[in-house]
Amino acid sequence: MKMTGIRYQIKKLKDYLAIKTEMVNHQATIKEVASGVDRSWIYFLMLLSAGLIALLGLLTNSVAVVIGAMLISPLMGPIISSGLALTIGDLPLARRAFRTIAVSVALLILVTALATLISPLKEPTAEIMARVRPNIYDLLVAVLSGVVGAVALCTKRNYLITATGVAVATAVVPPLSVVGYGLGTGQIMLALGGFLLFFTNFVAIILTSDLVFFVLGFRTSHVETIQYSPRTRLLIIAGLLCLISIPLIYTLAVDLKKMNTKKRIERVLKKNLNRENASRLTNYFYLDQKNSLQVNASVNTVKLFDLKSKKALEDELTKIFSLPVALKLEQVLVASEKLPSPTMQLLLPAETSLPAERADTPAELRGKVDSLREQVETELAVALAPFPLTDTRISFSGADAPLQIAFRLQRDYPVGDDERLILARLVQKSLDLPVELTVDHAPLLPVISYSNDGKLAPDTIKNLAIISELPGGPDGFRFILESSPKNGSELTVLRKHLIEELNVPEESISNIRASARTVQNNGVALKILRHKEIR
Repeated sequence: MKMTGIRYQIKKLKDYLAIKTEMVNHQATIKEVASGVDRSWIYFLMLLSAGLIALLGLLTNSVAVVIGAMLISPLMGPIISSGLALTIGDLPLARRAFRTIAVSVALLILVTALATLISPLKEPTAEIMARVRPNIYDLLVAVLSGVVGAVALCTKRNYLITATGVAVATAVVPPLSVVGYGLGTGQIMLALGGFLLFFTNFVAIILTSDLVFFVLGFRTSHVETIQYSPRTRLLIIAGLLCLISIPLIYTLAVDLKKMNTKKRIERVLKKNLNRENASRLTNYFYLDQKNSLQVNASVNTVKLFDLKSKKALEDELTKIFSLPVALKLEQVLVASEKLPSPTMQLLLPAETSLPAERADTPAELRGKVDSLREQVETELAVALAPFPLTDTRISFSGADAPLQIAFRLQRDYPVGDDERLILARLVQKSLDLPVELTVDHAPLLPVISYSNDGKLAPDTIKNLAIISELPGGPDGFRFILESSPKNGSELTVLRKHLIEELNVPEESISNIRASARTVQNNGVALKILRHKEIR
């Protein structure tokens, strides 16, 4: 009885797929996909431009520029074509597709390597380092994105939007630019890591598009050419999948092991170093050496830890990891009722020789700066809530100069001198460093959008919810509506929502003539100002 039910469900699934398959124009899709293999000067111009744009974005650590390169690249066309060639067994199409991909990859790596050689920027950025250690999750992302892209191509459902998303999710050009960067700077391991990420996305797109094309009815009968046998196609697919799965699973296992090690070290350090009103762990990292671990920790303390305490902490870490652990403890005195005695200031006996100080690597420095930036963002976000702040940047001008902190605040009225001074003192107290703040402003809310029935769009309603979080409530603010005369009905809907849903006093709402921003977007804009900011 159970098997009968299963067979019935399988039959229903086959009938459903048969109906959907009839809706696909197979010949038109084959023709469209095969056209993506064609090479021309326009194709290579777009390809090389995308590669150079990606390289510039990587070198300047700009996410937006890297995403732009993903969308420009035409390399997705030959990759999808190779997947279709495997499905229908079209040998000539497969040869053209793989030849185009090989030429494109080689040319792109060569050009980006040459560009890196002449570039004055050669330091690895966070965007570069994010593309050199792919794992099995990157393969899963590419698989899911490839399924969605192939389905959208065959059914033409939201194809332009979906193709854009797939291009971003399964990026193929930025990893190749990382390969060129690695070769141009002589960092072969970085180049290999970037190529592994590209190869992962490349194979995943081929495999998933092959599966989708097969499910949607593409068969060898659609072509009249020399064909791959089903056995050969299956062996190729299985071989490629095994080929990339082994290193991806290995890197995932290594990453998980590092994460577990870091958490265990953090737990022990916090248990021993975080003491109320006495000491607090501020930063740490570890180096995995051949048969030992070196742990570097920084702690703010009112009394220096002696050699015995440090040795006890080393022994506890050694017991946990069953490996020799060397602890380097950097202690900073932050407060004390009296000067520490000479015996307190000595961490080690005089006859014990200290190892030479090791300069921080770029990755370690970047980690420290990122941790500092997160701490600053947390302090400022709490002080400026509910107004969002983004794009926090930290720079150092010199040993005696204050720490330069710049950020963008989404708020319709500026930060005054008194508020800036309070914020600077707050951050300075947290960091124990002199700071100087620079604030850029952006509008709190985007231009109001409406649905087809004239009501406020869901995104707009969600954005307007911040009004209920304003400090002191809406009574302390003025709500300025900017619109042109032809937006009268939209204006009425917005006013009604402010008054009835968000409890904004009607007398606090006023209209002004549309600004350049609202004219450009042909809509209604809302500015929220404190009463004292109104001129």
